[in-house]
Amino acid sequence: MSSLHTIGRRRFLAAGVLATLVAASPGAQALTGDAARRKLVVLILRGGLDGLAAIPRVDDPVLEARRAALIDRNARPIGDGFALHASLAGFAGLYAAGEASFAPAIAGPYRERSHFEAQDLLESGGVSVVGRDGWLNRALQRAPGPISAVSIGPVQPLVLRGSAPAVTWSPSVLPDASEDTVRRLLDLYESDPVLKPALAGALQADAVADGMQPDAPGGGRGRGPAYAQSLQAAGKFLAAPDGPQIAVASLDGWDTHASQPAALRVRLQAFDSAVTELKAQLGPLWNTTAVIAISEFGRTVAANGAQGTDHGTAGAAFLAGGAVKGGRLIGDWPGLSDAALFENRDLRPTLDARSVFKGLLRDHLGWAAADLDGHVFPDSAAAPALAALV
Repeated sequence: MSSLHTIGRRRFLAAGVLATLVAASPGAQALTGDAARRKLVVLILRGGLDGLAAIPRVDDPVLEARRAALIDRNARPIGDGFALHASLAGFAGLYAAGEASFAPAIAGPYRERSHFEAQDLLESGGVSVVGRDGWLNRALQRAPGPISAVSIGPVQPLVLRGSAPAVTWSPSVLPDASEDTVRRLLDLYESDPVLKPALAGALQADAVADGMQPDAPGGGRGRGPAYAQSLQAAGKFLAAPDGPQIAVASLDGWDTHASQPAALRVRLQAFDSAVTELKAQLGPLWNTTAVIAISEFGRTVAANGAQGTDHGTAGAAFLAGGAVKGGRLIGDWPGLSDAALFENRDLRPTLDARSVFKGLLRDHLGWAAADLDGHVFPDSAAAPALAALV
């Protein structure tokens, strides 16, 4: 029992089981070399991020005419008429270093404006019908090697639900357990074939996450959204010996119907700090990591009467990581003229989110194109995998 002091003392009753969970297609070969070090992080920005505020096309006169009060006057120019919100200083540095790219007009195939339907279809990978499993779980079912995944949060998101095994971990609100309590439980469960491995797995998960700082910049009590804590945990899991290749996290709070400038400034800063924390936790693994952050839809081009925006269509996606071919904008820009808008109110999508997901799975982690088109994203022939993302 001398090793108990190395095991995290918190959250062991609520921690998810971190076991060796492998999902691989029949006959798949073990990942070796650089392939074994590649990591993918999927971040779902729930609520509908205003991409026009995060990555504005500042040289478009329509933007000034329709939402002057919402424009960040300190946005950093990044080229081609675009700028980056001033709260995204970390992303600006990644972009300059060639480790971040942005898709300013992206959406899934859904064209209505319901949060729940849009999120479910984005995560299930469907066109109009929400399936029981998520596209990432279906990908694990046809994985090219022993690839495992973890989700961070109290509930496993739909994108990772399905028949392939995946771990879910969340910080517990329970008080710390003493080492004596842990020792007694280990003794009690010594001969139990079910509870012993479950407890051992929970302790292992807690050991991975131990040392997290709940009050890290951008998260924790009194400091805005706790995004940094989630991505700190994701980084710890991915960087652990024999850790998973994929991590998923949901970052909530992007529904800015009122007082958008102040609310968005806090969220973007927390998001930016969280990705910076993820990079720090990954260390050298950042060089072989790709991060995709995307929302279920964007916001209206015009501001509403409450200094906010309403549910829209096309939004923005962020790609980051040392594996990403950065320093560029992805997809075409449709413009904001009346004729260019979707249904006379929204930014028109020019890039299908499924093409980005496919491109990352195929070129970064090695999925077969046939599996992506036929099993992972059914009915997706119109959205071919996007090349040269990594």
